[in-house]
Amino acid sequence: MFRWVFLAAMAVLFILLAVSNWTLVNFILPDGTPTALPLPVLLGGAFLAGVIPTWIWHVLLRPLGESRRARPTRVEQTQIASPPSGA
Repeated sequence: MFRWVFLAAMAVLFILLAVSNWTLVNFILPDGTPTALPLPVLLGGAFLAGVIPTWIWHVLLRPLGESRRARPTRVEQTQIASPPSGA
């Protein structure tokens, strides 16, 4: 429940900041054409360019980590002598 309230508050805060900072920024695309992009779009694209590869790397390495945790550790078994039966 708390997670959803927190995410909703963060979404509202993001929307308020995006609307208040909606200014056009001159940006040159990789092919050399200049364009004007809104600042929130530019920052959102930069954020996604950093998060998506990291998330994909995490998803690809998760099975490797789970297999390492699931593997039982090798324990040396010692033989314990049974007590004498005639005592």
